[in-house]
Amino acid sequence: MTHPWDNVIDTVCWVLVLLILGFVAVRAYLRTDDRRSLVVRWIISAVLVLITLLILWMSTPMKYLLFILPLVPLAFIWIPSVGSLMTDPLTDAFDGGAADGEAKPFYFIAEGKRRKGLYDEALAEVRKQLEQFPGDFEGYMKLASIQMENLKDLPAAQATLNEFLELSDRAPNERVSALHLLADWQLQFGRDAKAAASSLQRVIQLYPGMPFAHMAEQRIAHLGSADETSRVRHESKFTVTPRRRDIGLDTESTPVSAPVDPHVRASEFVKQLELHPSDTEAREKLAVLYAEEFQRLDLAVDQLEQLIALPAEPPKHVARWLNLLATLHIKHAYNMEAAERALRRITERFPGGALADVAVNRLASLQLELKASQRTPGKRLGTYEKSMGLRPSNG
Repeated sequence: MTHPWDNVIDTVCWVLVLLILGFVAVRAYLRTDDRRSLVVRWIISAVLVLITLLILWMSTPMKYLLFILPLVPLAFIWIPSVGSLMTDPLTDAFDGGAADGEAKPFYFIAEGKRRKGLYDEALAEVRKQLEQFPGDFEGYMKLASIQMENLKDLPAAQATLNEFLELSDRAPNERVSALHLLADWQLQFGRDAKAAASSLQRVIQLYPGMPFAHMAEQRIAHLGSADETSRVRHESKFTVTPRRRDIGLDTESTPVSAPVDPHVRASEFVKQLELHPSDTEAREKLAVLYAEEFQRLDLAVDQLEQLIALPAEPPKHVARWLNLLATLHIKHAYNMEAAERALRRITERFPGGALADVAVNRLASLQLELKASQRTPGKRLGTYEKSMGLRPSNG
């Protein structure tokens, strides 16, 4: 007679087996990129297992030989998966593996169709993945890139990026990357600096006072020249001038373009800074121009101090400007103490890092820089108080 506890134990065991099988099935379903094939294998396996059980329940002596027949195709179906399950821990130790339980979209099919020129089918494959993984950043970027780079459809690509930007809970770096990519396309393909500036302005509105906004301001400051360069390249035609013979015997001198008047350059930099006060490149060039062309170290220091005081600049930029400040003090004023103060500011602001190490090494060799500068004195052009642009910039 069967003990009542035997039935309870059997029931618990079957429940545990079913729970384990269910967990493995759900996990496999979420991780696979071919769910239809997985479901088909499940159905075939269920039929084969049912046949195996029916054979075992037969009373014929041949049942132990017959039940092997359905197990053979069952083994062919699942041995690759079981082998992968057993070898994954070993291979993951070398290549890092994949996060457990984390399903990821696969775009290799879309990329394959894209390489073959089947752009509509590639778009359909990307959208299929986005249906399973809504909001995936890589998927939206791939979708937009096919629309823009392959189909040359800027409105469609812009709509795709805007759709991504409207999604909630997107990481800031993803939003910023999408907006910068949109600005790139508006410049490169649309040759529309105003539209690009509008896209970058959205970065400033989304993340005011952050490095993202500061980077966008830098790009906006140079969009005018970038748009003009793109227009000239687009409209210019390549021409080949005839080669002149006996050029060495030619008595006519080849005209040489005159250097740009430093007053004109200073005026251009000041006008640029009036329009875009956050243009660090223009302000740095203006500082060097003040020191080297006009011998106005005080004006150069004023411009560099404004750069150093910017709150959102990366440490390497601040360190570069402090190093430049030290260079100008050594080269144009032979002021060892002022140069040392500039370098020590690097060690104080960024202690214990590579920037501080470079500053310490330079402090040790600063005396040699001073001697080299004194052997090659700079030119003295006098003062230009009335020249346009030669004034401390207020920002």
